[in-house]
Amino acid sequence: MKKVLLGAALAALTLVPAASASRAHRVSLALVPLSKSLIGPAASSFSLAYSSGTVSNANAAAHTPDATPKTLKKLGRVTGYGLEYGNAFTGAAGITDVRTSIEQYKTAADARRALAFWKKEDAKLSKLDNPSFSVTNVPVNVPAPAAGTSHFAYLTTYSAPNIVSVSGIDEQIADRRYILDVIVTAGTAPLAEDLAPKLAAKLDARLRLARKGRLHAKAVRLAKQVAGRPPGGPDLSVLALRKSDLVGNATVSKGYLADPAAISDYSVFMLPAGQFDALDQEIEWYPVANEASFFADFENAASLEQPGTTALDLSSLGDGAQGSVTVGSSFSQGQVFFSSGQLAEFIFMASEGSIDSNDVISVAQAAASRIDAAGLGS
Repeated sequence: MKKVLLGAALAALTLVPAASASRAHRVSLALVPLSKSLIGPAASSFSLAYSSGTVSNANAAAHTPDATPKTLKKLGRVTGYGLEYGNAFTGAAGITDVRTSIEQYKTAADARRALAFWKKEDAKLSKLDNPSFSVTNVPVNVPAPAAGTSHFAYLTTYSAPNIVSVSGIDEQIADRRYILDVIVTAGTAPLAEDLAPKLAAKLDARLRLARKGRLHAKAVRLAKQVAGRPPGGPDLSVLALRKSDLVGNATVSKGYLADPAAISDYSVFMLPAGQFDALDQEIEWYPVANEASFFADFENAASLEQPGTTALDLSSLGDGAQGSVTVGSSFSQGQVFFSSGQLAEFIFMASEGSIDSNDVISVAQAAASRIDAAGLGS
């Protein structure tokens, strides 16, 4: 096999000038994604999101329900880098968020195989559609950014009674051993559809310059997020669940964490957790109420899509309470979500074997009481 590959490489050298084939230029991933000035007027008022920067296999896997870091490593993924400007789910009119990124794979074949994987992941978003959270997800025909590339695009629109409708287009391109990704979010679908292909062409052009050693630029300086109480907002720690909210022994770890998706995140983790084996509570503060409601709705929809899941009626608790119980063959899980103004809460409980829905409801009641006592209820 090595001899065949070597022969092919030598043959290719005879077809191009020696000066251009004499060396391969290393691509600096941080230079390829589009800066605010390259995106243009659509992003002129946007700030750089904290989610910008290196995207490890663990980071990438965290944004898909089907992949683990091991899955992506097996696909040949090495690393990635992205820049994001804006805030996708505020519900504002016009373009609200632009993210451009690049992933590096070991080989061009790996990149093509990974592109097929990501296409399947995008297609699955339609499974989140339910009576209370509408998700329409359709493939979009967009022109190829350049010859020799493979690509796809999906347009997704989210709507619900408690949020302003949001649309986003995700266009991904395989160019040799790289995958480029452009995600544009907007208040209306046509705005996203118009901008995404233009940015995809710019992104691919930058990659090609980088491969030739002709991309002369400086990396965008990243913003650093500091964990702590939301500026001008409430102390989220008063909403934390306590041992007394559970039945049995519990060991608690808690504190503010830096979470790129929110202004502030107060995390509570219990292991063991009373009547459960483990409990995770994420108390998050968002820039606007629409965003808090969106993420609570999205996570609830993702839970309901899992096999063995039964929805719980938590409407009497107020505070946008939603929840469900998922029964599996080896372990079961309960999940509760709240959204009230700029506040969103995500509570996950897990146990080996079965889980009692009344125990999940009890935790939801305790959390709702703390929200209301803090004056943050709705």
